[in-house]
This record gives sequence, structure tokens and C-alpha cells, in this order.
Amino acid sequence: MVNRHQISAVFLGGVTGALARWGILKLLPSVDQWPWDIFLINISGAAALGLAVGFFARSPQKILFLAISTGFCGAFTTFSTFSVDIASLIRDKQYFTTVSFLTSSVFCGLLIYYLSKRSIQSRRENS
Repeated sequence: MVNRHQISAVFLGGVTGALARWGILKLLPSVDQWPWDIFLINISGAAALGLAVGFFARSPQKILFLAISTGFCGAFTTFSTFSVDIASLIRDKQYFTTVSFLTSSVFCGLLIYYLSKRSIQSRRENS
């Protein structure tokens, strides 16, 4: 059953994530054809999610986990913008950049998620 605390946590995390994404997009505009801003957002969002999953795996703080994972990371990361960037690169016939951006985003996202989650889990096992 969803309660008002869960809804509030997702809402507040979502607002924070959206504002963080907007701030990064304003501070780091894309340079050349490579969308560095979206890449940075998606990779750091994967790291944040990995840290949250690793940290809260055995924690009773489900509200905070919802705020960070579903709220913040859900609003912060930008799969829709990522898709638009890929389509724009294809439209502009930037095929090498398209393939390198697509593969490095997916690979780095998965890698940083795993490493972040694993680092928290190994610290917990050692303490």
C-alpha cells in the first residue's frame, strides 16, 4: 500500500533530481557533437543509484531509498534526452559519434552502477 510518506519522498526526490539535472544542463552545455552534459548526468545518476542500492540493501529506511532511487535518480537521469541526442546524431550523419556515445553510455552506466553498489557492499561486509 502506498502512503503519503512514500509519495512525498518520491516527489521531493524528483524535484531535487530535476533541478540538479537542469542546473548541470545550464552549467555544462554540450560541446562539439558529443553530448557531455547528458553523458555526465546519466553516468553520475547510475553511480548514485548503485550507491543507494548498495547502502540501503539491508536498511529499514525505505522512504529515503524511494526518495533517492525513484525520485532523485528517476528525475535526474535522462533517457528521453539521451534518445533525442542519439536521434539527432543519426539525423546529422554523425555515425561514429552515435555509436561511441551509445555504447559508452550503456557500458559506463552499467559499470559505474556495479562498482558503486559493490563498493558500498564491500564496506559493509568489512565493518
